[in-house]
Amino acid sequence: MNKIKQRATLYSIALVVLLIIIFIFTIIQDKKHVLNEKTSAHRALLRNSFDLAILDTQKGLSELACKIAGNRDIVDAFAAQDREKLYRLTLPYFEEARQRGDVDMSGFIGADGVHFLRLQEPKKFGDNILHKRPVLAHAITTRQSVTTLDVTIYDVSVVTIIPIFKNESFIGIIQTVAKIDRVQKRLDAHSGIKSAIAFDTKKLKNLLPDSNHVIYQNYSIVSSNDPLFNQLPATFTFNESNRYTVNTNDYVIASRPLTNYQNEIIAMMTCAFDITEDVTEYEREIRNLIAISLFLLTVVGIVLHYGFNILIRRIEHDTEITRELNQKLEHQLHTDNLTSLPNRNALIRDIHDTRFYALILLNIDNFKEINDFYGHAIGDETILALTQSIQEAIHDLPMQLYKMPSDEYAITLSEAMSSANLEAARLSIVHHLQSQYYDLHGASIYVTLTMGMDIARSRHVHAIDLLANADMALKSAKKRRLSYQLYDETMQIRQEYQHNILWSKKLKEAIEEKQFCLHYQPIFDAKNGEIVEHEALIRMIDNNGEIVSPGFFLPAARQSRLYPLLSQFVIEEVFNMLETTPYTFSMNLSVDDIFDKPTKEFLIQKLHTSAHTHRIIFELLESEGIENYPEVSAFISEVKRFGCRIAIDDFGTGYSNFAHIIKLDVDILKIDGSLIRNIDTDRNAQTILTAITEFSKHLGLKTVAEFVHSEAVYNKCIELGVDYLQGYYLGEPKPL
Repeated sequence: MNKIKQRATLYSIALVVLLIIIFIFTIIQDKKHVLNEKTSAHRALLRNSFDLAILDTQKGLSELACKIAGNRDIVDAFAAQDREKLYRLTLPYFEEARQRGDVDMSGFIGADGVHFLRLQEPKKFGDNILHKRPVLAHAITTRQSVTTLDVTIYDVSVVTIIPIFKNESFIGIIQTVAKIDRVQKRLDAHSGIKSAIAFDTKKLKNLLPDSNHVIYQNYSIVSSNDPLFNQLPATFTFNESNRYTVNTNDYVIASRPLTNYQNEIIAMMTCAFDITEDVTEYEREIRNLIAISLFLLTVVGIVLHYGFNILIRRIEHDTEITRELNQKLEHQLHTDNLTSLPNRNALIRDIHDTRFYALILLNIDNFKEINDFYGHAIGDETILALTQSIQEAIHDLPMQLYKMPSDEYAITLSEAMSSANLEAARLSIVHHLQSQYYDLHGASIYVTLTMGMDIARSRHVHAIDLLANADMALKSAKKRRLSYQLYDETMQIRQEYQHNILWSKKLKEAIEEKQFCLHYQPIFDAKNGEIVEHEALIRMIDNNGEIVSPGFFLPAARQSRLYPLLSQFVIEEVFNMLETTPYTFSMNLSVDDIFDKPTKEFLIQKLHTSAHTHRIIFELLESEGIENYPEVSAFISEVKRFGCRIAIDDFGTGYSNFAHIIKLDVDILKIDGSLIRNIDTDRNAQTILTAITEFSKHLGLKTVAEFVHSEAVYNKCIELGVDYLQGYYLGEPKPL
């Protein structure tokens, strides 16, 4: 036992160590990711702050230059070569801008390139520096405004130059200049960003042969606002934005080329942002994580050591408890925990020991929705109540109930029965279960079931085959939306089981109380604006008298097999309107309505008894199932004998296929609203709509544009050749 204890302890500790390592690795990667994201954000801040600082500086220079150039008196004084007056008029603008920190220098240069007035040095004039300042020559030559970075033997500066005209005659230029350190000050003041200016060392030597500056990778730092730029690490590079450690502090450092008006790089602006706090926080969290992990490892080792000692002592001294545990495990293996019924494992066990003559699988149609809507506690109570109901239903029958996984049950027949007696027993079970409502905590829950069954037709059929066949029958019933399916050897299951949607008690009560009505939306002729038909749209009336849109109750109706009742209600109401009004009506039919025998028979009977069937249009939804051409074509041919017309609804999306229209004898295409909604601005939608209208004209079909919600959409639909129009812009659904 000691060897077992030691081995188990070592294995457990090794597993815990592995888990802790994985945990630490995952957390470290996550923290690195967070730090990298913060670093990326700081890089973006550097880029954006630099751009804003440059723009802010340029804005101040441009405002000053525009104010000066826009003053008529100043222009007159410049044109008259009156230096004293020009200085007197311009100086207030210059001083105001300099006090705001917008400008360092400003001056007037004549059209001949001679410096006429320097506002910062009014006594210095008359020199021509065009050969030293190519940007000035460029501005005089082009007579256009220029805002650029410029370099002199003194500094890098931001320069704005504006031409000045007198009576359309060019008389010279005004330049405003801010040294680059103003950009640096803005960066530091607004965002806490440190910066430095670096010149190409060779070019700098040409300008200042005796200069002595810190050099990094052929660049010389000539201006900086923080000592860190004097001690950058050897790995620093101007070409990339990286994280560097300088004197125990961490920085994100990025360089930005400074270009002149000819897009030539004249210097590099290097910016640094202190991220020491972020890095320190990251390192502190990693240290804490490692410390906590080591502590947990120690605690786990101690707990495992004593825990295994206790466990081994109990195993050694209490064999009776061990046997009881084994019995409990055996019970749990073959018993459903919630219902205490034998479970699927028990069924598989019994299949090998007992002959079964039939096997029935029951599946709750809407159990997922009950769980989602009411919660799992109510779901469990529903299972318990249904279990009791099934046991009551088979109490007098030679049957055994098993609880299968999830929301499924199995019933086995252990004695031979005739087919008639077995069918009678099945119907008795169904009748008993369908009559049950379960009142649980104020919620009245009605459960519907789908049943699949297989019968052992010979002694050679193994019970395990019964289970597989019954499962196939159940899935077939689900797919075909039947309540019951008996296994047939020709049956093929092509789709997996899909949960039905919650069947609402409110919906059933509304059907029983006939709390439904029809609203009608007009459809207009695009040429003359006259109403050509009304589309019938079902609405529910709730207990408060409010109108409920079909989007809320139709999905539930389809999944709970109540949809045929709604279809028959619409058919009944539309035929009543045919008898009492002179209008043409259209109604929606799904492929399920065509395949539903009672609904189809009800519709055909109404067509036989009406004298106004030529005023009926059936709108078939272009969806999955319409490809069943024989059944759909047969229905279309049958109703057309009564003079009815056929429309394909929601054409243009989903399963849209022109082949459908060619194979089916239809009269009208109703173009889906997703194409029409933005037809006035969406060129792709316009191209598709043009193709549909041209296609329809060639086949002699009419087109209807749905969702015409604005005048622009209305006009575009008419322009693209749509025959009929429908939408809230023209008329909302309402009682007729």
